[in-house]
Amino acid sequence: MKTLSALGYFILLCMFLSFSYLLLAQGQSNSVLTVHVVQRGENLFRIALQYDLFANEVAKANGITDNDSIVVGQRLIIPLIQDVSDEPLTHTALAGETIHSIATAYGKTVDELLSLNGLAKDVEVYVGQRLVIVPGALEADPTPTLVQSVDEESTPSSSQPISAGATNPSRLILGDPNFAFVHTVEAGDTVFDIGMRFNLTVSDIAKGNNLQDPTKIFIGQRLVIPGIEPPRLAQDLPDIVASFTIDPLILEEGRTGRFKVQTTVPVEVSGMFLGQELRIIGSEDNTRHNVMVGIPMFTEQGVYPLRLNLVDEQATSVSIAANLQIIAGGYGYQTISIDNSELLSPAVESEELALLVRVTTPFTEEKYWDASLSLPAAATMNARFGTLRSYNGSAYDRYHHGVDFAGGTGTPVLAAADGVVVLADMLNIRGRTTVIDHGWGLYTAYAHQNSIQVSLGEQVTSGQIIGAIGSTGRSTGPHLHWEVWLNGVNVDPLQWVQQVFP
Repeated sequence: MKTLSALGYFILLCMFLSFSYLLLAQGQSNSVLTVHVVQRGENLFRIALQYDLFANEVAKANGITDNDSIVVGQRLIIPLIQDVSDEPLTHTALAGETIHSIATAYGKTVDELLSLNGLAKDVEVYVGQRLVIVPGALEADPTPTLVQSVDEESTPSSSQPISAGATNPSRLILGDPNFAFVHTVEAGDTVFDIGMRFNLTVSDIAKGNNLQDPTKIFIGQRLVIPGIEPPRLAQDLPDIVASFTIDPLILEEGRTGRFKVQTTVPVEVSGMFLGQELRIIGSEDNTRHNVMVGIPMFTEQGVYPLRLNLVDEQATSVSIAANLQIIAGGYGYQTISIDNSELLSPAVESEELALLVRVTTPFTEEKYWDASLSLPAAATMNARFGTLRSYNGSAYDRYHHGVDFAGGTGTPVLAAADGVVVLADMLNIRGRTTVIDHGWGLYTAYAHQNSIQVSLGEQVTSGQIIGAIGSTGRSTGPHLHWEVWLNGVNVDPLQWVQQVFP
């Protein structure tokens, strides 16, 4: 990819501003101007795909005759056509952008942009923040919310959430008034259940969605969840950072999240989140970095600080600091009766969990899996991950660590992906158990087996028979109990079946 000269950049910027003013002057209410800043590794086809356009449409809007001639940092006009008579023209902040650079790109002053968005002077924008450039006919005055940012001297080092009441007036970041966290109603959902998941009342959900009758919701309905904030950066991204991605934007207890950092020069990355040192996966000559994190069950809902430290080959160090929100998983409740009360002993459970954490904490540099995980048995799933459980009338202070498959005794147990067997033993609660290391901190565990058909240190392939379903350990009948562990944290296996990581 070519390097854009200062003169070339200036000419393109002038062309863009001239084109923008022409459209506005002509009063073309059905034209929307969106600007995309070319990132490292992108081409015209991939950029057009993001906006549901063809590459030639983007090329034509920018006077491009050679689709391979785009350069990193180039600003491309994205010709989106829609009825915007009542809609504002907005810009979503990208990595490295500031209020000043955004205002300049659209031919506005900083004061104009601040006034349009109700922002204070010297405000810091964060990646993904949506700014109004031209207000629509129905655009109301924005009322942004103040949220505490990560402070250099007072950043919590533990896994405690940032207090919503504690503020630092010199380091406040304005929330995006256009952000909305949406829950899609699934089979069996009620407004009460949805409210319980997000620590809200039925009234909160009804009011936030103008529901006249909260008992009448339907599958597929999208409900706004009030009070959920997007992630926010504590400062502009360093110059060497081409992009910084948080996926998903809102993290959930018991599930996996991913951070991606793309840099313009090779760097070494380290970081902390939830009081734990992050495992960084570097590639492309250390210019691309993936981080996968498991959010432990029972993590208190709140906002938590993430900090990444980047060191280049000249030993220059820069950092990325962000606040990320974690919400409850909404897993439900279950009551179970067990005859052998000795296996309900907290000491027995703690000892077995400590063993599994030790086994699943080592980080193997080699990655064995290719895409998503495969299901470990051809049997009906009858229990999901995360359900809070009461045993023999106890409190709901334990949870289901995996997914259960109700197969008959002797039904084959299959490896969910390629890997190496790191445990094949009889445990007190999980009975005959196999644990497979898939590399990059990912492990799967197969419990209550009738028999184990692999040995310690053996290499296995996806779909290989590694055992047979049984009812050993703390079990009420034949089934396979399947777990996923990421860097020593127990997470939802079905997320790894339904999504591709990293």
